[in-house]
Amino acid sequence: MIIKTHQTEIDIYSISQISASENFVIQNTENTTIDSIDFWLNYSLNTLIVEDGEGALNYDWNVITNTSNFVKVFFRNSLDGNDTASFTLNYNLDYSLRLLEDNPSYYSFEFYSSISHLTQNYKMTIKLPERSFIHEFDDTTSSFYPNNATQVLFQNRIEISWNYENLNPTSNPFYIVRFDEPILPEDEIGFFESKFAMFLAGILVGIFLGISGISWLIRHREKKAMKKMGATLLTENQRTLIRIVYERKGKVSQKELCDITGYSKSKISRNLVPLEEKGLIRRDKFGRTYVVYLTDDGLAVIE
Repeated sequence: MIIKTHQTEIDIYSISQISASENFVIQNTENTTIDSIDFWLNYSLNTLIVEDGEGALNYDWNVITNTSNFVKVFFRNSLDGNDTASFTLNYNLDYSLRLLEDNPSYYSFEFYSSISHLTQNYKMTIKLPERSFIHEFDDTTSSFYPNNATQVLFQNRIEISWNYENLNPTSNPFYIVRFDEPILPEDEIGFFESKFAMFLAGILVGIFLGISGISWLIRHREKKAMKKMGATLLTENQRTLIRIVYERKGKVSQKELCDITGYSKSKISRNLVPLEEKGLIRRDKFGRTYVVYLTDDGLAVIE
């Protein structure tokens, strides 16, 4: 029996809510019929749901104290030689994220992935909380491990992923991701509500100064985060295009971008689309071309 594909997704929705999803496609490589498969899963496993495209599947779950979890999944239909089956394991992690004191402070998430069978293709993805960013260290410490990860920003969340081929059952790769405290949007601060008694007492000046200071701090952190995104998640071509728009006082046509860079129209368009999706630029139709404008977030990335 082999695992043709195995995809693990760890969703750190918040500091206190972490879930995991394991998607499998397996193939029976034996000459005999099989009706189940065994897995060793991470010891932090808390709850478990097993299902395929038709609904819930039967399984046995045995907890090995402080070591691992042994799970046997029963197929909906027995598999003859070369037959395949796919299913998903969903569970929560009993894992406490602790804020590590540093300047600035950060969280460190660690996870052992269990490879129970020969696996042809394996992908691990870890999704950070909304508005969190990879913590930066000096050259002596990596922000994540293993270091061959890729990063994607999707809907205000960074997704870090690793891809492997032909993993042996004893591989059990280990992952670490270190990330900053989530940046809270201004409307979630709740400053006015928490200081309402002070407001009733008449300390209007103190409240005004407090709100102004918090607003400045949040905007400062957001600008820092946007600048970090420009340094880590944009390609060199995309950074070049943003820089040109900035140098042209925030407004330039796509035709001018072609003339300045020497890029083809398709290459310019291909690099502008992700910038527009990230909210860093805005494009308006003007005759047969587009005029490109730099947004406030784009300005924060380039400054």
